[in-house]
Amino acid sequence: MSSENSRLSRKTGGTVTCKSCGADYAADIPNCPYCGTMNLPAAEEEYMSGLESIRGDLEDLGRLARLKSRARMKKAFKRLLIIAVIFALAFTAGYAVYIKRARDQAEREKEEYLWQREYFTRLDACYDAGDFDTLCTLYQEASLEGHDVWQYKHRAFCEYLVTLNDAELSLRLLENGDGDLEILFVDEMELYTLERQPDLSKEERKLLEERRAPLLEDFRARFPMTDEEFDGLRKILNKNGFMPYKEAREFLREKGMIE
Repeated sequence: MSSENSRLSRKTGGTVTCKSCGADYAADIPNCPYCGTMNLPAAEEEYMSGLESIRGDLEDLGRLARLKSRARMKKAFKRLLIIAVIFALAFTAGYAVYIKRARDQAEREKEEYLWQREYFTRLDACYDAGDFDTLCTLYQEASLEGHDVWQYKHRAFCEYLVTLNDAELSLRLLENGDGDLEILFVDEMELYTLERQPDLSKEERKLLEERRAPLLEDFRARFPMTDEEFDGLRKILNKNGFMPYKEAREFLREKGMIE
């Protein structure tokens, strides 16, 4: 065998002759099965086949990754679509509720306006005629029914009339033996809020002062106290806008007027 033949295996048909041991074996085997010497053409072919297989696997992986990415994108898109639909439905429902409430509110305001035009005319008739008892009764009834009586132009006058009526009623009940001293104390003490009423005309204020005068005399005579005690009660009254029953009860107990 020549030096060239000693370096390379010779290929004869479908077989090759090993360059090392001279054995013949199939040409597509990358190594001599007898001595293990490499068959370069077959080894190269096997290597290139392996590379091609790896390239194919990589392409498959790329396709798989793209498919998975598309699947995730589709899934995410579906979620976003569902969220968008839910949001749209919620917005539509909320808007429908808002529109309904707005219409209901507008209808109530219209009804209240029409009611006021008629009812406030009745109140004005009582006011102009000096029928303040009926005026007070109508005003209280409308307030209890939930109407916006605070919009009435003589509201402050009517509110104080209610306070006066409560005090007069409490005094009558007590004098008849059916009243409560604590309630009378609260009602008469609240008569001192007249000075804090800014929305009264001079005529209204004068009329109310004259009507409350006997009630204040009864208060001073029935509940004697020092100027310091009275100032303390006035501070409580001015702070709350009314006399709390708790404060009244504590004061009367300290004075020994109630148990």
